[in-house]
Amino acid sequence: MAKVKSAERTFRLVELIASHREGLSFTQLQASLAIPRSSAHSLIQEFLDNDYLLYVPDNKKYYAGLALIKVAANCIESTDLIRDLRLLTTFLSKKLGKTTHAAILDGNQVIYLAKAHAQEDLSLMRNIGNHLPAHCTAVGKVLLSQYSDEDIARLYEDVPLEKMTVNSIGTLAVLLAELKQVRQQGYALDQREANERAACLALPLYATSGKMIAAFSVTFLAYEWESLPTDEVLQVMKESRAMVR
Repeated sequence: MAKVKSAERTFRLVELIASHREGLSFTQLQASLAIPRSSAHSLIQEFLDNDYLLYVPDNKKYYAGLALIKVAANCIESTDLIRDLRLLTTFLSKKLGKTTHAAILDGNQVIYLAKAHAQEDLSLMRNIGNHLPAHCTAVGKVLLSQYSDEDIARLYEDVPLEKMTVNSIGTLAVLLAELKQVRQQGYALDQREANERAACLALPLYATSGKMIAAFSVTFLAYEWESLPTDEVLQVMKESRAMVR
């Protein structure tokens, strides 16, 4: 039982560090781990000794160490899906000269797994590992569209739809109507719903089994949207998708 508790604490510490890029103080780590001060100190020291944690004296915070970063990088490199998404987003970005992203669904959130940027709009880029409300993003709408209305209702039961901008979907009824349209047309739009300055166009990515496994998008500056040749962009996206699946 002691070994199990030790393992749980280790996993929890990794999760805490990975989800707080801004770093965490000893007090924050101890409180989140909910363990005695002496136990927290021993665990953190073990991580420091093995380079899984980095301590910065200036702000007295702990960050992911080199060893932990290497483990994460190796996991990413070894994943076929990640490689495919990187290839897809990079090729598409070069083809269109726009920022591209790819993501998967985690509950009612999307997690960004790949990105490629166009130099003129770096500020519109999402970091790998970022979570965003699925209903606010084009990739999220695509991923949600694979589920029935009943499944979506259960997913958002007692969960308010967060509004990232004034244009974000704010009710379940509107979301269900939007997802119906996504299913009919085969793609999703985000019109300044996650960022006031941006609009996105997204398509699904399928496994050979036919199961939807991810979604990918192209980001445009909002002022470009009115004159966007949607059909032409969609064709390029579909051709790019065919490269990897």
